[in-house]
Amino acid sequence: MFNKKKQMPETSNSIWDQFLIIKNFKQNPLLSALLQGYEGENLIGYTYIDHEQGITLEILKLFTENNEDFIATKDFVADRSRAILRFEQFSQMNFEIANTEYIKSLETEIPGYLKDYQRKDLEFFRTEKAYDKFRTPGFPDDIQILLIDNKNSPELIWARVESYNNESKTGISTLIVQPHQNFSLNKNDDLIFKLMMINNQQYPVGIIENKPKKKRWKFW
Repeated sequence: MFNKKKQMPETSNSIWDQFLIIKNFKQNPLLSALLQGYEGENLIGYTYIDHEQGITLEILKLFTENNEDFIATKDFVADRSRAILRFEQFSQMNFEIANTEYIKSLETEIPGYLKDYQRKDLEFFRTEKAYDKFRTPGFPDDIQILLIDNKNSPELIWARVESYNNESKTGISTLIVQPHQNFSLNKNDDLIFKLMMINNQQYPVGIIENKPKKKRWKFW
């Protein structure tokens, strides 16, 4: 009735936009504490991308099984309450991808409020395989960008992608760490990048000489 247990991919990025089942959650100390006082043995949740916090599991319902019947014991969405786990918390747990039977029997849907986390402008970037080896595990919007100039050695720097053009394979990112060398860039600076071929391999390369101008706010 379940798919086989999910094996985490190398970059751990394909686990978002999935319904997950965690059985016997009370055996896990973190879940037991988080869900203390609620009835049920198993949980079903949905994974989505929080742009800054990474892949997140939204716990939707708790339920029990009785002779292949699924009985919901807690509905967080109906009760207007939330319980979430971040990637580093749930990725090491024993979970399974919920099949259609579980989703339908438990009448599980993606909550409308999770639409606020959708980023249509990053849809192509998030599914572009060429970036997968440069992504932070569990944080699909955070990648390493290659910095190259005439003064320093090439350096990979961590940045968060804020927008992306799939046709030109270019995007705008924000540096989330300070470069080790002097590229005239600092943490929190914006940086344009482009997917380029270097030595027969694709790299996201920073366009240092064409830094996006910071927005300036005018107060009156």
